[in-house]
Amino acid sequence: MPKIYDMHSHFYEYSDKEIEEILEKDKDLVVVAVSDDPESAARTIEIWEAYPDRVVPCIGFHPWNLKEGRGALDAEESLRLAARFGPPCIGEVGLDRRFMDQSTWHLQVYIFRRFAALAREISAFLNIHAPDAWKHALSIVGEEEIERAMLHWYTGPLTLIGSAESMGVMLSVNAALRIQRKSLEAARAIPLSIMVTESDGPYEYRGLKLSPLMVRGNIELIAKARGESVEEVADALRLNSERLIKILR
Repeated sequence: MPKIYDMHSHFYEYSDKEIEEILEKDKDLVVVAVSDDPESAARTIEIWEAYPDRVVPCIGFHPWNLKEGRGALDAEESLRLAARFGPPCIGEVGLDRRFMDQSTWHLQVYIFRRFAALAREISAFLNIHAPDAWKHALSIVGEEEIERAMLHWYTGPLTLIGSAESMGVMLSVNAALRIQRKSLEAARAIPLSIMVTESDGPYEYRGLKLSPLMVRGNIELIAKARGESVEEVADALRLNSERLIKILR
């Protein structure tokens, strides 16, 4: 059977047993496992080593760390890990103007640029967090000459979709499209040529516990929302995911 891809999951938050169960329940599922800091990066690498054909590791530094007093030194530790292991994905990294205080903005930009530069150097794709900073994130992707990037859980302005398309930046539709109007609107508006899908599991959104096992259902819901066949949508999302990961060139 063709593979399906969860392009953004915090797999490190699951227990070993839960990971085994998820991968056993959907044998065609490949999980792009993001990390948020040096500790979760180390755990993600362990999971990848246990499931090299089912897990794609990402090393990153979530901007929310700055709310907890972690800063540039912690980010540098994650950068060193990424430089050492050369993962196919850098993330979760990015910018946040929705949940973060404006006083952190300059440090957010500095750290994001550092990870973007490393992604370019090691030919990894960027897995980007950008609530209310979508335009700024796209600008930095362009300025840093990043070849492969995705904006995860895209709920930004529909007017920015054309800019992402012209840059070849993928936009990810989250499993929250079941209950979130903006995710459903994104599913209808994003061209299939730049769409991927994700769970962001095990995050809980408005009482909905997100899971990689929702991705197959995501594809069906996206197809229904667009009035297209499940096969057409599934094939497009698979090809886009594999181009990001660089399984395809």
